[in-house]
Amino acid sequence: MIITIDGPSGTGKSTVAKRVAEKLGMTYFDTGAMYRAVTWLFLKNGIDLENPEQMAKHLETFEYLIRQIDDTSHYFVGEEDVTDIIRSKEVNAAVSAVAAKEIVRKKVWAIQRANAEKVSAVFEGRDMGSVVFPKAEVKIFLDANPEIRAKRRLDEMRKKWPIEAEGFDASKMEEELKRRDTYDSTRKLAPLKCPKGAVKIDTSDLTIDEVVNQIVAVQQKTIKELVPSWLHSKVMHPFYRFTLCVAWGVFRLLYRHQIYGLEHYIKRAAIIAPNHTSYWDPPLVAVSWPEEVHFLAREGLFRNPVFGAFIRKMNSHPVSGDVGDVSVFKTIIELLKEGKQLVLFPEGGRTEGELGEIKPGIGMLVMRSNAVIVPTYIHGASRIWGRKKKFPKLFGKTAVVFGTPIAWESFSHLEKKEAQIAIADALHTSILKLKEWYDSGQIGIPP
Repeated sequence: MIITIDGPSGTGKSTVAKRVAEKLGMTYFDTGAMYRAVTWLFLKNGIDLENPEQMAKHLETFEYLIRQIDDTSHYFVGEEDVTDIIRSKEVNAAVSAVAAKEIVRKKVWAIQRANAEKVSAVFEGRDMGSVVFPKAEVKIFLDANPEIRAKRRLDEMRKKWPIEAEGFDASKMEEELKRRDTYDSTRKLAPLKCPKGAVKIDTSDLTIDEVVNQIVAVQQKTIKELVPSWLHSKVMHPFYRFTLCVAWGVFRLLYRHQIYGLEHYIKRAAIIAPNHTSYWDPPLVAVSWPEEVHFLAREGLFRNPVFGAFIRKMNSHPVSGDVGDVSVFKTIIELLKEGKQLVLFPEGGRTEGELGEIKPGIGMLVMRSNAVIVPTYIHGASRIWGRKKKFPKLFGKTAVVFGTPIAWESFSHLEKKEAQIAIADALHTSILKLKEWYDSGQIGIPP
């Protein structure tokens, strides 16, 4: 899930975004720091901002990283820590001009979008909801009156960068903010504006906690509307949607089915990887995830013309063998490279209840497809229709919990075999943590 928080300086964007990310267990991205890092790089190398060739040459090798050091975010350009220097007077004076360059914005947008594919995150800036993530699930626009904004900005500078704050008073800071607002809102490329569909919040008379709580309330309302989002999907096959609607009603009525962790919902190629203890597992995941999912099924199941036609319409793909077989591996890779979201049981088959060994081949699938893994825990299904039961119980309680996605980039520094084992271990640990989270009483956001 992506939350964008836009607005001019002094509205509390950074502080609010950090608090929202912390409260929801999401990653926070200070996009302004990215533009400042580019500005610092240009100033350091004496780049002429009217020379596209010079800018392009340095942007080709621009590497921006965020590292946590002593629980604090530090920003790096290559291996150089630029956390403090990007707040200098020189950078402040030049960042608007640099950020207005199309070549710069496209480079930074690419970095932002690449990061958004890996994690659920809060992105704060001036064009997040309007340009970079126009389809973000939650879009917020913060504003405040000029006097309050100037005071907030000046207080922040005096606290964090006292040297840079010298020479500023409230009046001068208000003039500086107005100059910046005019520049940002009138530029041709990605001007500052309230994004379409954004919730606008005036922070003038609100505390940080009050603003954070409003945004979290918007996010929670959005979460509730995600499922069953397929009820109003315009792209989902009508038969698939109808079947899910029926299944959703049955599971809610008979099993009081609940869904958690949709904060981790992403719109990209993904392997949804649940524990597997029941015949009900595939449909439970299908009705819980906001988009169409795909499955693998044994070829023999397609021999019956009626049942075979049914499971084909439910996005099942015939395979012979397990994931270790070349033909099955190719089928999975093809589906993922098409951007599909595939339910794949990483244990290889149904178990008696305890989480079994995760096959390391799932790491190779992630490496080859650039998809992410969504760890998933299914609760209660084994008691209702376990592997030794011929028929399901009519009543019970089920739940599906989605966890933080696992991306290949976190393991790319390892040797291939080592990375595959590490990914399998990470998935195993994540599913167990989701079970612990559920058993503890569902407090906060699933890990």
